[in-house]
Parts: sequence; C-alpha cells; structure tokens
Amino acid sequence: MKALYYHSLPVLYHAVSAYQLLEVLLHRTLVHQNEPAVLVVPDFIKEKYPNIMLIASRRLFDRVCLFPYTQIPHTTEPEITACALNAWQTLFGDARFSRIYVAGAHFYFSLCLIQKGLPFSMFEDAAGMLTRPRTLFAPLLKTYPVQAAIAAKYGLFTGEHPLVQTVICLTRAQAFVPQSVRCEDFCVEDALEALSKKQRRKIVSLFVRTPIRTQANAVFLTQQLSALGVLTAEQHHVFYREMFASLPENTRLFLKVHPDDKTDYTALLPDAQICTAPFPSELLPYVLTPLPKNLYTAGSTGYHNLMHHFFVYQPKGGVWCPVS
Repeated sequence: MKALYYHSLPVLYHAVSAYQLLEVLLHRTLVHQNEPAVLVVPDFIKEKYPNIMLIASRRLFDRVCLFPYTQIPHTTEPEITACALNAWQTLFGDARFSRIYVAGAHFYFSLCLIQKGLPFSMFEDAAGMLTRPRTLFAPLLKTYPVQAAIAAKYGLFTGEHPLVQTVICLTRAQAFVPQSVRCEDFCVEDALEALSKKQRRKIVSLFVRTPIRTQANAVFLTQQLSALGVLTAEQHHVFYREMFASLPENTRLFLKVHPDDKTDYTALLPDAQICTAPFPSELLPYVLTPLPKNLYTAGSTGYHNLMHHFFVYQPKGGVWCPVS
C-alpha cells in the first residue's frame, strides 16, 4: 500500500454491519480526526451501500478498501487463513499502522492480525453483545459453523484473545461488568451529539440524504431474526404479528426495518409507514421528522443508543413495559 501521509502511520479500521460502520465513522472523527485513517469493509457491503466509496471522497477516511470475503471459502481454518492473508498482502503489502480497530471481529479479517501478531482494539458486535456472546455464536453456528468455531476458538466474541488490547463497548448495555477484558465505554448516541452540526450532517447524509417525514406517533424497530437463523421465516412472521397486535390502541407506527431484515411487512401492517432504507436506527433522531416520543422493539439492540431521544418499551409477560 502506498503511504497516505509521510508524517505519521495511518490508523486502520474494519467494519461489517451498518451499526459498525456508523461506530467507526464516529470513532475516527472524534478520536483520530487529525491522523490518516484507512477503512476496511467487506466486498458484499456494496450491495447495501453502493456509494460506500464516498466515505473517502468526503474525507471521513483517507482510503476505503474492500476485503474479498465473498472469495474466501468456508472450508478449513488453514485454507481460510491463507486466503485472508493473501487478501491482506494484496491490499496492504508490508504497510504498518499506528493503531488497529476491528468491528465485526468474528469475521476472517481478524485472522490476519492474529497470524501477524498485530495488537488491536475490538468493538463489540452490537450494543450489549460483549457480555452476551451466545447470542452471536448460536445463530452463526447454524449458518456458518466454521466461522463460528474459529471465532470462538480465538475469543473473538468476548475479546479474550491476548492480542486484543481493549474492547470498545456500551457499558450500560452489558448484562454484567466484564472482568476478563479491558473495556472502553463508547456510546453512539453520545458520540453523535458530540459532533458539530457539519460533522454530523456529513456522516448522516452518507446513509440518508433527505429528511423522512412521518405522521406516526411511535417507532418500532425490527430484528433480522429469520436472517440470523434464530427463527424460520414463518416463525418470524408469527412473532411480529403477535408483537404488532399487542401494541396500544391508536398507535400509528413508523416501522424501521433492520438493514439485514428482508421480511415484507406490508401485509402485517398495511397502515404503517414502513422504512426499509438500510441506515442504522441510531440515526432516527436526525432524519425522522417530527420525531415520535415512543419507541417499541422486540429483539433489536438499537434502542440502547436511543434512550435519550425516546421513551422505550419492550414486551414482558405479554405487556409492553418501559425500559429505564
């Protein structure tokens, strides 16, 4: 890789999901704004975000690299590692980095760092997931068992690998206080508020270019339960049909569909405003107008970073209860 700047080594970031992409954009802007920075994303992300390379042209990162995940076979660890290292060599050669941050650590990019003995900081996969590794491992085991086994072997769900320097997570969302890893608190909701209006607009407009107008009085966040393999497609429909039916009367919904949820909700909610645009739900306060007061969710972790903007409700014993 050609040197981006001559005065300092670049910082390297990796992200996979919409939430992780938002995380690293915010972290780079707030923590490493004055340093050169490179972003690695999976090649398949262009299906969701065809304009992903705008990140570099807007100077949110100095370079964006596509890691060829679709070309890596899910076969054996030695073959997977060899393919990942070959991709690293093609992208970076002998380049060095001042710091490395990995969101989506259970993806094969982490094998390059482990094989090269490169220390890195790890973002939790989603808010609260650091102390709930089984929630990540079980669905992945169903869909990509080799990947799940490799990630578990190297402690990439929990950050317990010796090369992991810190785990960046939302501490208030954890099930307990982690003792085996060094944690660094990072709240996406607070990070968005900490930006200047110009900085925030630059990031938000990558995902949503114009405001979304609504007459809804409540927001509902879905989770991709069937895509994860947690439920079958039929079970997913039944689950959400029951959730929607139990909402308070006169609820006019804005349904924010998870970026990886491919379910068609039009038959389940013919009167709702359904949003399938693949932006992180954490951006709702900056794109939805007017902003409803209430937010309902069953399964989504997005609400953890929306607590300052909504009254949040989750189902408990058949009743929607406020989350404090």
